Amino acid sequence: MDYDRTMKVIEEAERLQLEGLELLEYVSEEEAAREYNGIGPEYLPPEIRAKVTKFVGLFEPAALIHDLRNYLSDGEVVRFDHANLEFLRNCRKCANDRYPWWSWKRWRARAVAKMMFDFVSSEFGWRAWMDCYNKTINQ
Repeated sequence: MDYDRTMKVIEEAERLQLEGLELLEYVSEEEAAREYNGIGPEYLPPEIRAKVTKFVGLFEPAALIHDLRNYLSDGEVVRFDHANLEFLRNCRKCANDRYPWWSWKRWRARAVAKMMFDFVSSEFGWRAWMDCYNKTINQ
């Protein structure tokens, strides 16, 4: 993702006061821009990730924090689970901010958030977590 776009996503995450903002103390803005790849794992082709990001862009601030968690992966299951639960809570916060409590759109967005959580918590998410960990230890 480009630097300017990432800075806008960071601003939105700060406005929403999402969990995990403390990660920005450990990475530079340039690192954040390099590691934030939109919504979807790094191994997805960029054109597919761009379409997914456009479709569920409401969750970009949560995805940015999740990408930074992956970037800082330590290969531990406990932290993997923590990162994914944080992602779900942040996605719900994004949905709750966008739509009033009585709106069917809020509940639909929260259902999408749950599906994304199921994906990042699956073997595909674990693969992405470990890919990041292995990339870090090999550098």
